[in-house]
Amino acid sequence: MGTTITADMLFASMLPSMAQYDSISAGALGSGIDKLTAGDYATAVREFRRCIALSPYSNNALSAFEYMANAFTRSGKTSDAMQACRQAISVFPSADGMNLKLGNLLYSQGNYTEAVVEYKAAVTKNPTSNQNVYSLGEGYLAKGSYADAEAQFKRSIQLAPKDSGGYYGLGKTYERMGRLNEAQEQLKKALAIKPGLSDAHYELGMIYAEQRETRKVDSELAILSEQSLELYAQLRAQIDKTSNPRLIAAYAATNLNLAASAGTQVSTIDSALATAGATKNFTVNFIFDKEMDTASVLNVLNWNISRSTRVATGGLYNWGMALSETEVKVAPMPVNVTYDSSRLTAKVTFSITQNDTGDGTIDLSHLVFKFKGTDGYGNTMDAAADEYNSISRIV
Repeated sequence: MGTTITADMLFASMLPSMAQYDSISAGALGSGIDKLTAGDYATAVREFRRCIALSPYSNNALSAFEYMANAFTRSGKTSDAMQACRQAISVFPSADGMNLKLGNLLYSQGNYTEAVVEYKAAVTKNPTSNQNVYSLGEGYLAKGSYADAEAQFKRSIQLAPKDSGGYYGLGKTYERMGRLNEAQEQLKKALAIKPGLSDAHYELGMIYAEQRETRKVDSELAILSEQSLELYAQLRAQIDKTSNPRLIAAYAATNLNLAASAGTQVSTIDSALATAGATKNFTVNFIFDKEMDTASVLNVLNWNISRSTRVATGGLYNWGMALSETEVKVAPMPVNVTYDSSRLTAKVTFSITQNDTGDGTIDLSHLVFKFKGTDGYGNTMDAAADEYNSISRIV
C-alpha cells in the first residue's frame, strides 16, 4: 500500500528548515553590517530587524540587537538605541553585554544613577569581566560615590593587574577624594603600563596644578601638546580657572632706571626733575601669566607703591640706613593704569616729585610695586608673585 501525500505534508516540505532560517538570518546580519559600515543607518536597522525576526533567539539575533543599537547611536537616535538594548535584555536575560551597552548610553546622557543599575546587572551576570567591573567603578565615580568607586577599581586591578584602566580609575578616585599623593601613585602606575594614556597625564596635570608644582604642570602640558591637543586645551583652561595669577616679568620705560640705588639724585633721573618742586610721570610694565579682570587691573586702588621693608626680598629701602632729609616720597597709588589683554600687560604710570630745594634723593631699586587684584575668574593673586622690586624681581 503506497504512502498518501496530504496537502499538509506537501506544504510542510516547502517550508524552510530551522537551519535555513538561521542561514537567511545570518545573511541579513551581514547585509546590515555592510550598510552600517557604509553609513546607511536606516537600511542597516531594517536588515538587523529582519535578522532578529527570522531567528529571534539565536546568536545572530543577539549580535543584530547590538549592531542595531550602534546604528541608532551613530544616527543620533539615543532613545531608540536604548530601546534596542532593553529589548535584547528581555530576550537574552543572561547576556551581560547589552546591560553594559545600555549603561554606557545612559552614562553618555549624564544619567549616572540608571547607568550604575545597568553596570551592576552586567557585573552580576558576569563578575569576572574587567570591563563590567571597571565601568561600574566609572559609574560610581560619576555619581560621587567615591568609596564604592574605589572598591570597584581595586577589583578591576585584581582581575587585570597588567591593564592600565584600574590604576587610572583609582587615581581619579583618590584625586576626587583629596588623597593627592595616592592619586599620583596610581596614575603613575597606569602610565608605566601605558605611557600614551593621555587621560592619565591630564589628571596628573590637574593634581600638580592643585599642589602648585608649576614645573610638573608644564611637563604634563608639554606631553599633552604632543598626544592630545584637546586634553591640552582642557588642562590649560582648568589651570586658568583655578590657579592664582602671578606676575612673571616687569620692565620700565627706557627713560627710567629702576636699578638706581640708594642716594640717587632725583635730578639725574630725568632733566625735567632738575627744577625744585617739579613732577614727572614714569611707566612700568607688568606682565601677568594669565588673563586678568580688566576692571581690577585698571583700578588704581589695587596697586600700591612703597619702600621695601623686608630684608628677605632684596633688602630694606636705602639698605636700612637712616633716611636723609632730602629723601623724596613716591605717591602710594599710580597716576594711571592701562591694560593690554592681548599681551597680558599692565602699564602702571606713577609720578616722582622733586623736593622744594631741588636736591632730592631716592632709592628706586628698593621701591616695591604690589598688585592685589583678580584674574578673569575672580582668583586673587598668588602671594608668592604679587609684587616687584628691581633687586629681588618678582616676589
